[in-house]
Order: sequence, then C-alpha cells, then structure tokens
Amino acid sequence: MDAQGSDHNSLKDNDMRYFPRWDVSDPVLYQLDGEREPHEGQTKDISCAGACITGSGDVSPRQKIKMIVELAEGIKIKLNAHILWVKIENNHSEMGVTFYDTPDDVQNLILQHAFELDRDGFLKQLYKGWENP
Repeated sequence: MDAQGSDHNSLKDNDMRYFPRWDVSDPVLYQLDGEREPHEGQTKDISCAGACITGSGDVSPRQKIKMIVELAEGIKIKLNAHILWVKIENNHSEMGVTFYDTPDDVQNLILQHAFELDRDGFLKQLYKGWENP
C-alpha cells in the first residue's frame, strides 16, 4: 500500500485542533485493554495526538487501546491510546482516540506521512495565520 494507492484526502481547512488531522484510510489492528484478540479497523483521520478509527467490537469511552497503524507499505507504527468517544452505526464502531506516550520518532513518521500525502495542504496548515500583510 503506497500513498498514491491509498484513499487519502487533503487537510481539513476548517479543523481548528492544535494538532490538525489528515484524512486517511490506513489499515489498523487494535486491541482493547483486557482482550487477547485484536480487531481490524481503518483510520478515517490521524494526527500526532489522535485519530478517528472505524472497527468492530464492543467499545466504550475511557477504554485503553493498543493500535498498529500501517501508514504505507512496510511502515507500521505502534500507538497507545484512550478512547474519547464512540459512535455505533450498522454494527461498526467509529471512535475518537487520543494517543499517549507516543515516541518522537513515531510522531515524526505521522508528520512525514502527512507531508508526503499532501505537501501543499500540509504546508498551508503548518503556516496558517502567517499570511503576508
């Protein structure tokens, strides 16, 4: 899976988060705290601080979750997160998660991935508010 072959969209211009999220569609394996079997899912968006993922299984806010996200072919990152919110639709869970204890090198991989997906959008978001007078 490469950046061109994935279903990736550009940055959300109206997202006012401190760490902006990028629309992505990357495979995820996640394991809920206290469970042995992993679940398969997919990212909807991601940033250095959190993500929205879809999956299955009985999930609820405040649960801890371990995730492996495949950013590109052969590039997988491990993340620890807490589930912040859950929305159930058609037997699938959509959940917002916030990462914790994320190493700098993993955060850098996420930023590099975002830059490779949409360089212009990444730079526009990075320098938002720095327009010339």
